Amino acid sequence: MQTRDWIRFVLSAIVILAIQVLVINNLNLNQYMFPQLYIILLLTLPINLKHWIGYLLAFALGFVIDSFSYTPGLQSFTAVFIMFLRYAYFNTVVDKEWLSTGIRPNFSTADTGWFIIYVSIFTTVFHTILFLMENFSFSNFGSTLFKIAYSSSLAIFLILLFLFTFNRETANDS
Repeated sequence: MQTRDWIRFVLSAIVILAIQVLVINNLNLNQYMFPQLYIILLLTLPINLKHWIGYLLAFALGFVIDSFSYTPGLQSFTAVFIMFLRYAYFNTVVDKEWLSTGIRPNFSTADTGWFIIYVSIFTTVFHTILFLMENFSFSNFGSTLFKIAYSSSLAIFLILLFLFTFNRETANDS
């Protein structure tokens, strides 16, 4: 990533983390909706980013959310685990030529259907791991499944809406 990309990432991270901490975490939608919007930052990182940088960024983002959500280590663990799964996914499923380009997955660089499925899978896995770790038992398993389904659905909708609205690349932005 170039310096301009890092500056853009830091600014967007500040905005998205502020939205997550100040708005989304304080919304009282119902007892089942707790979407995590900040994973948009992890899912749209460049494909060929060094692993240790990706893990460090995931831990830092999760740590910030943990600090404001009073969930010691849950967000950090889940974010790092999602980065691990993301690297495994790209190394096994995605074409090797695409890996060498270093593009950032979004609507303008990837096929729309593939990108929606990619965001949906990783967002659902993220919320599944997060809420199963949070509950850490099979008591109230039905309410945990509702929490996973509702939170994932809302998060997928918000992430796709956010990316479609704010992440359009112009012709001279390369």
